[in-house]
Amino acid sequence: MIASLHSLRSSFRPLCLAASAAVLLASCASREEVPVTETKPVLPQLLQSPAATQPTWATQLKTGAFSCEMGNKVELRMDGRVTDGVTLVWKGKNYMMNPVSTSTGAVRLENKGEGLVWIQIPSKSMLLNAKIGQQLANDCRTR
Repeated sequence: MIASLHSLRSSFRPLCLAASAAVLLASCASREEVPVTETKPVLPQLLQSPAATQPTWATQLKTGAFSCEMGNKVELRMDGRVTDGVTLVWKGKNYMMNPVSTSTGAVRLENKGEGLVWIQIPSKSMLLNAKIGQQLANDCRTR
């Protein structure tokens, strides 16, 4: 009796699984039909968003006039496209700065010819001269 009950239960298992799958699929079906011509692809919308067209550093970069310790002033401008770089104004002179990738998430801009390095983290920024190993402006903030 137990053996026949066991064989009966195992023969109904595939049938129960098939019925369960049919019920699950039916519950996922949409009641209203949407013609394919009315659906909108998501990818082109994502590609057109400003964050998708700019590199990460450009979306994190703060621009404008910065006031620093000891009365120093620095200005950052993005005059054209992101690929044109960033203009840094220091002591009345313009320097073209180029982005450098970092592993820390900080924004780092460099002008290798002059040795200038601008580092920007959310709380403050600083200007360094890598050629002479000197800090030019520290604790720079937009005010």
